Amino acid sequence: MTQVAMPIAAGDRLLERFGPAAAAWIDDFGTIVGELCRKWGLEPRSVCAGGTGAVVECVSTADGTRYALKLSPDSTVTEQEAAALTYWANAHTVVDLVDADATRGAILLHWLPDATELSEAYSIAEVSSLISDLYMPTRTPPPNVPPARERVEFVFELWDRRRRALPNSPIDDAVWRRCHAAAMDMANGGDWLLHGDLHRGNILRPGNGGRIVAIDPRPCIGDPAMDLADLAMTGAASEAAIRRRCSQLADIADPIDPDRLWLWCRNFAPIMAVSLARRAAGTANIILMRNLANTR
Repeated sequence: MTQVAMPIAAGDRLLERFGPAAAAWIDDFGTIVGELCRKWGLEPRSVCAGGTGAVVECVSTADGTRYALKLSPDSTVTEQEAAALTYWANAHTVVDLVDADATRGAILLHWLPDATELSEAYSIAEVSSLISDLYMPTRTPPPNVPPARERVEFVFELWDRRRRALPNSPIDDAVWRRCHAAAMDMANGGDWLLHGDLHRGNILRPGNGGRIVAIDPRPCIGDPAMDLADLAMTGAASEAAIRRRCSQLADIADPIDPDRLWLWCRNFAPIMAVSLARRAAGTANIILMRNLANTR
C-alpha cells in the first residue's frame, strides 16, 4: 500500500487552527490513513489539505472506484459533517456520504471528478435546486449539532485574527464589534439545519457536466438566511445588486426572509471585506463591503 504523509504546509495550517494538540495527529496521519484504507479496501493516492483537516484521494482495490477520505484532528468536525450528510442523504445536490469512522475522525465520500467551484458570476438558476434541497423540511435535524451562535462566534473570532494580521485592515475595531454583536443577536433565531459554510468554494460542479454539489458542511441550527449571505454578496457590484440577489435567493425557499438576508449581509460584510483584502481583490469590491458594513 502507498504510504502518504501530511504536506508540511498543510500541517502548519492545522497547527495554527487547532494548536499543539494537533501535532501528534499530524505525525500519525500516514498510519491513520493506512488503517482506514485497509478497513475500506482502498489505495491512497494524493493528499489535499483543507481548513479543518485533509482529504485523501483513494481508489477501491476491488473495482477502481474513486473516493474522498476526509479526516480531521478534531473528530467533532467529521462527526457533525456525517450527521448533516445523513440528513441530506436524499438531496442530489449534496455530496454523498459512503461511510464514517467516528473513532478516527474520518468520513468516506463519493469523489467528484474534475470538479470546479461555482463561478463568481453564477446565476440564481444554478443554485436554486441546491437551496431547495437544503431548506426543504424533511425531519428533525440531527442531535448534537451546535446552535448558530457558536458558528457565528467562531467565524468572527477566526476572521478577527486574520483582520488584525493585515497591514491595513479595511474594517476598524468599532465597526467590527458592532457587526459581531448584531450577528450574534440575529443568530438566536431559527431552528433549521444549516450548511454553515456555504460559499462558492464549497459548491462544486463535477467535470462530467452534472449538477452542482455542496461539500464541507459545518452544520448548525439557525436561520436559513444566515447560510446565504455569502452567495448574496459574491460577485455583486453594488448594494442594489446585493439587495436584488437577496430577493432572488429568498424566492427559492419559503423559510428564507429577504430582509433578514439583507441584514445578515450587512453584518457579515466586514468578514467579506477582510477576505477580499487578504486576496488583494479589487479596491472597489473592498470599498463596497466596507460601505455595506457601515450601513445602519
